[in-house]
Amino acid sequence: MTKAPMTTLVLALGNPLRGDDGVGAAVLNALPALPPGVTGLDGGTPGLSLVLSLQGYDRAIIVDAAEMGEMPGTWQRFTPDCLRTPDSDLRGTLHDAGLAEALLLGEALGILPSEIIIFGIQPGEIDWSPGLTPAVAAAIPGLCEAIMSLLGIEPRRE
Repeated sequence: MTKAPMTTLVLALGNPLRGDDGVGAAVLNALPALPPGVTGLDGGTPGLSLVLSLQGYDRAIIVDAAEMGEMPGTWQRFTPDCLRTPDSDLRGTLHDAGLAEALLLGEALGILPSEIIIFGIQPGEIDWSPGLTPAVAAAIPGLCEAIMSLLGIEPRRE
C-alpha cells in the first residue's frame, strides 16, 4: 500500500485594508505557483472558524502580522506552543485570541494538522488604510524563500 502524499495548507491571515495587517495576503500573493498537494488560502480574520480551514491537512504554514516588540519587517518562525507561553517574547499575532483559541479548539477536537508552523511579521502600522509600510514590504522576499524551502520549491534565480 502506497502512503498518500503529504498535504499542506499555506494560510494567510489578516486584513489588507488595515495596513501591515495585510502582510499575510501579500506573502501568499508573492509565492510562486504552489506544487501539487499544497493549497494557498487567504483566510482573512476568521476567529474560531480558523480551525475548520486547518482540518484535513497534514501540515499548515500560517502567515500573519505579529506583535513581537521588534523592528517593523522582522519576521520569526514559531510553533503554536509560543501562543500558550505568557512570558514569551511573542505577544501573539494580531489575531492572537482567535488564532490561539482556534488552535486550542482544534487540538481538543483532534482535527489539527500534525505539523503547524507560524510565521509572524512585526507590523509597522496598523490603521484603516490599505498597503504595507516599506519595512514590512521589504521582508516579503525573505519570508517567501523560507516558505518555499519548507515546500521544497527552488528559489527563482534572476
